[in-house]
Amino acid sequence: MVFNPTRPYALPLLPPQLNFRHDKFIYLMLKTRTELGELNGYSHALPNPMLLLSPSVIKESVASSNIENINTTVERVLQMKLFPESEQRQPDREVLRYSEAVYWGFDQLKKLPISTRVVLGIHKKLLPDAKHAYRTTQNAISNATSAEILYTPPPAQEISALMGNWENFLHAEDGVDPLVKCAIAHYQFEAIHPFIDGNGRTGRILIVLNLIEQRLLSLPILYVSGFINKNRGEYYQLLREVSSKDNWEDFIVFMLQGFYTQAKETKHLLFMLADMLEETKERVRSNHKKIYSADLVEALFAYPIVSPVSLGKRIDVNYRTASRYLAELTKAKVLEESYVGKYHLFLNRPLLELIGK
Repeated sequence: MVFNPTRPYALPLLPPQLNFRHDKFIYLMLKTRTELGELNGYSHALPNPMLLLSPSVIKESVASSNIENINTTVERVLQMKLFPESEQRQPDREVLRYSEAVYWGFDQLKKLPISTRVVLGIHKKLLPDAKHAYRTTQNAISNATSAEILYTPPPAQEISALMGNWENFLHAEDGVDPLVKCAIAHYQFEAIHPFIDGNGRTGRILIVLNLIEQRLLSLPILYVSGFINKNRGEYYQLLREVSSKDNWEDFIVFMLQGFYTQAKETKHLLFMLADMLEETKERVRSNHKKIYSADLVEALFAYPIVSPVSLGKRIDVNYRTASRYLAELTKAKVLEESYVGKYHLFLNRPLLELIGK
């Protein structure tokens, strides 16, 4: 059947007719597995996994939301995280919901495989006011400027069967390399387009959860959306070419390149973060002996923007003690002081600059 973007797509079931060990894939798979293995290993060398996990998830959340034209910055989101939801800007609130969805999905993997229950739960965290079920009406993807229809997903009545097939493919012991399987599953989820809204964000969260379920990662620290965001035009073109030309090879190569690039970048980020952490610990230990503790410095890295209240909760001290610690470190220029409305905040500026790149 000739692909027609204006008609519901007759999406083929998985697995596709494809050489899963194509020469184009092998070298990239080996490189990517090496980088992911090193990233995994080095992440466990950190004294506290939250030191990398918290900044990485926020960084991923901002980039993934930016793909949907929800625009904000890592610094602004970390500020808003300290405020009540009623005081958060809409873009920041949506990014924080993305972050919450990542953590929720990661937690579910400890007791459940990736399944409809997990997919619907992620969608609920992203869009709490939406209907939390697969769509029951037809939708389409169109160009925001010209309104040209670019893709029409399968009819609503086919979603249940297609998602069942998608889930079976994810968990089948069929010899398909997990990295290739992850790329294929990502295309298929986006092609099914099971929700009225939130498909892209849900699908990108499922990428990293899939890599965790396949034991290629142990924490959701891969910044996949950064690569997609930088190469957004190519990403959408290759998604479309799988539908219109059955061009699986180029799409899979693109995704493997993304996994490799971001694993390498995240590993580099981890090294710089670890060095910065040790330098800051030594600085505080040497110059501020009375207030020094590893917990204090690590809290300022796991949570690069804090208030006296939030820091007190993190390291189990009262408000006055936390305020005193923060004032001393600000005077020494370890931290930077900021006022946002009625809130008195303290920023780990070097770390914010590192993770905001």
